[in-house]
Formats: sequence, C-alpha cells, structure tokens
Amino acid sequence: MSGPIDEIKKERERFVAFAFAAAEIFFELNDKGKIVFEGGAAERIGSTSESLIGEQLIDQIDEEDRDVFRALQQHLAHKGRIGPIPLRFKSSSGRSIALRLFALQMPGEDSHTFLALRAAPLGGAGGVDIATDPETGLMQRETFMEMATRTMKENPAGNNLYMTAIEVEGIEDAKKKFGPKYMRHLLKQVAAHLKTLSVDGEIAGQIDEKHFAFLHRAKSDGSQLGSSLKKVDENVQLKTAYSTMASDLTEGSEDQILRTLSYVLNQFCKDPKSVSFENLSVAYEDMVTEAQRRVVQIRHMIESGSFKMAFQPVVSLSTNEVHHNEVLSRFDDRMGDSSTLDVIRFAEDVGIIEEFDIALCHKAIDYVRKMKKLGTPLTLGINISGRTLDSGRFTDNLIKELTAGNDVSRHILLELTETAAIENLERVEAILNDLKANGYRICLDDFGVGAAGYQYLRAFNVDFVKIDGSYVDDMNSPGYRPTFLLSIVRLCNDLGVKTIGEHVENRFQADFLRSLGVDFAQGYHYGKPDYSPRTE
Repeated sequence: MSGPIDEIKKERERFVAFAFAAAEIFFELNDKGKIVFEGGAAERIGSTSESLIGEQLIDQIDEEDRDVFRALQQHLAHKGRIGPIPLRFKSSSGRSIALRLFALQMPGEDSHTFLALRAAPLGGAGGVDIATDPETGLMQRETFMEMATRTMKENPAGNNLYMTAIEVEGIEDAKKKFGPKYMRHLLKQVAAHLKTLSVDGEIAGQIDEKHFAFLHRAKSDGSQLGSSLKKVDENVQLKTAYSTMASDLTEGSEDQILRTLSYVLNQFCKDPKSVSFENLSVAYEDMVTEAQRRVVQIRHMIESGSFKMAFQPVVSLSTNEVHHNEVLSRFDDRMGDSSTLDVIRFAEDVGIIEEFDIALCHKAIDYVRKMKKLGTPLTLGINISGRTLDSGRFTDNLIKELTAGNDVSRHILLELTETAAIENLERVEAILNDLKANGYRICLDDFGVGAAGYQYLRAFNVDFVKIDGSYVDDMNSPGYRPTFLLSIVRLCNDLGVKTIGEHVENRFQADFLRSLGVDFAQGYHYGKPDYSPRTE
C-alpha cells in the first residue's frame, strides 16, 4: 500500500516525464506495456471513448505500425528517451489518427514508461511529401539523400548528428526458405528498427536490396541497430555490417553535401564482392575519410591555383595548321595516384567542379593575355561543365570571370562538357547566347553519345561539335562502316557547325576523317598534351 510520499513521487515523475513535450495525450505504461495512467485528450484514442487504463497500448496502435512500437520498446531501455516517432492509432471513428510519440523511461526498479503524444503532420520535414516504400515506410534512395542533406545542413553547430550505413545479409535467404511474404514481413521489422532510431523517426532509407542508411543523434545507435537486427527474427539469422560517420560535411552548399554523401554511398554499395563482409565497416569508413580528404585537397588546390595547364593541339584537316589548343588540367603529387580524369569525375560527383571550372577559366584567360602581350597570340579551348552553367550558385561567378575576359574572348573556345547535368535548357541557352555575343565561341563536347546530344545541338547555338572519340576508335574494327559518323558530319554541315574528331592516333584515321568532311582533328597523331602550347 503506497503512502502520500509515494504518490507525490509518482506525480513528480509524471510531471518531469510529460514536461519535455507539448503533449495533448499522456500515458504511463508499466513494465508489461499496460496503461496505468492516462491524461489529456486520451479519449481520442481507442475504438471506444471509454478509459484505456488496464489496456495494452499496443492494441490501440494501427496494426501497420506495431512493429515500430515494438522496436521502440526494445531500444528505449538502451536510450532512455526516444521521439518524436510517427505512429497511427485507432479511433472510435474507425479511422486511424496520425500522432507523434515521445517516450521516456524513468530509471528505477518498476521501469515505467511515460508517453506523450501530439498531433503533427506525418510525412517528414514538417509535412513535406516524401517518397517512401508503401510497405516498409522507408525513404527511397534519392529522397533519403535529399532529406539527410537538408537535415545535416540545418543542424545547429554543436548538435550531434551521424549517418550510419548498414549492410544486412539474410533477407534474400529468408525469401528462398519461407517465401516472398515472409521476406516482406522481415523487411518491415528491419525498417521498424531503422525508423525508431532515426531523426524524427523517419530519416531512414533503403539504398538497394541489402543496404540501408539512417540519420541519428547518438553515435552508439549504429551498434545498437546492428545488435538488434541480429535478434529480430527467430527463424532467420541476419548478419550485419555497419559504419557510422559524423556530419562534419556541413561546409559547402547543400548540393555539394548531397553529392558527397551520394558518392560515398555509391562507393559503399558499388561492388560488395570487392570487400569481405567482415571488413565492410572499415572499408566504408575508409571511403568516407578518403572522400573528405580529397574534397579538402581539391578545394585547397582551387584556392591556391596550384594546378597546372597542359595543352593539346586541335589541327585543321584541310591546312594542317593548329586551330587552337585544348586546355587539360594536371595535378601535383598531393592528388596521389589518381589520374586527371579520376580527379575531375570525383569533383563532378561531389559538387566542386563548378569552383574548379571558374578557377581554370581565370588561369586560362590570364595565359591568353600573357601570350598576346608577348606577341604570340593563341586560341585556347576551355572545358566548362554543364553543372556550372546550370548552377544558380556558381553561374554568376563564372559570367563575371568571362565578362572580365572580354578583351581576349575571340581567343577562347568554351567546350561544354557533362551536358546531361543540364536541367534548365532555356536558361543555359540564354547564357551561351550572351557569351557568343561577347565574342566567345561554343563547342559541344562528346557528341554522339546518347540521343540527348541532338537535343543540345538543337537547343544551343554552338560553333563546333567535338565528335566522341569512340567513333574514331571504331575505325580500326574489321568491317567498320562510317554510317553514324557520316550522318553527324552531314547534320553539322547543314547547320553550319564545324566538326572536330578526337582520339586521332594515326594517319589512316586522319585521312578517313578528312574524306568524310570532318573539319578538325585532335589526338596523339598531332601531339600529346604538353605544358607548352603548339602554335604552328
């Protein structure tokens, strides 16, 4: 029999428990999950308006969300406090009520759990519609990356925030042994644990068939998840490997953070067979560390201008004279064993290619000015990523750089690369037209790879088309027929666009291109990249 002091203590505990949330409904559960106290608008929950004291709370939860509540009960003992977690509850109207649940387990022998519920839009990030799997409720890959990026970017300094990637082995085995239905049920249980430990109970996603990721506040959540999944089903032994990284990628744009995370997860999931399962966590951590290291190195290289320019001649097939030199980037030993192409692709993947494009333009324009003053005028071709021209954050800076170079614009040819990244064709068209009006000439790079190239040729008023090198490489194949190459040349001729063939390595290829009507050629036959441009 409890006395007044015990009752006061309980009231104090309830006050402490419920004070952490502006709750509309309060519940206290005993160690068996039964409701021993209710408060607020508790009558909103349950199939009748009668008191729920003595009832199991889980019976009042929508069946689709019960796995999440069971996972919450399991993890609450480890965490002490969890929430908000979105859950749907039964109501007397027969329709589910969407609420967010905050759970607190007070220390002590009785292990009572205190729940505070409040109405809030479900669906992530303040009610924004998000793409989730209808069965598991996990975010789809791209949605997860966008939500994780936004949350990491907005995370106040000093607040802990981590992202864990986890590989789960055994789900496919469950399908083989017990059938698709059993596998889907198992996947729902895995999803329940992911969501319970994630930020807002929602920022968790499935990356591919056996890879998952979630954003969370406590560093130990990764190991807690790994342990819990091993015991999630008595008939299936799941095997997990995970790795956790801190959200220290907050420097840079939201788009750069998104692309860096995407790059890391792509590498993590790319080729599971290349890394033993037991070493997967270490491998993932290495990928994260390496990605962050490379971002820092490339940023430093951009800011210091320590990269070098090499030049490869582009020659007229009718006169054999050098028309211009393409600028090719070269990096010092700090980039390690990575090739120039690897560094550029990495910069594109993680969203810093725009900054590099601007730095390269600045260096190339200064070089043209210098050569002009020395009495050796030359024309340079500079690669510009489609991302840069379609990036609101960097386009203005690029335009300023090019506008400042108007005095040598007629000696600059801008090669548009990575055109697949362009989304706003009309905007980029307007930018290119302005640049042409200022004297710059435009070249469409890697033409003929995919049907989209024709769309860009139609949209942009270009001066040159550089035909993808694969068309020249194919000339060495037995039975080669130049049907597609000839169609490109004829189309460009009809449009008044000059053509450039690349990868030209011998006289046969050069003569063949000339016979087809190609205007210019580039490749080792005419010269390898060199730190001094060829001018004749």
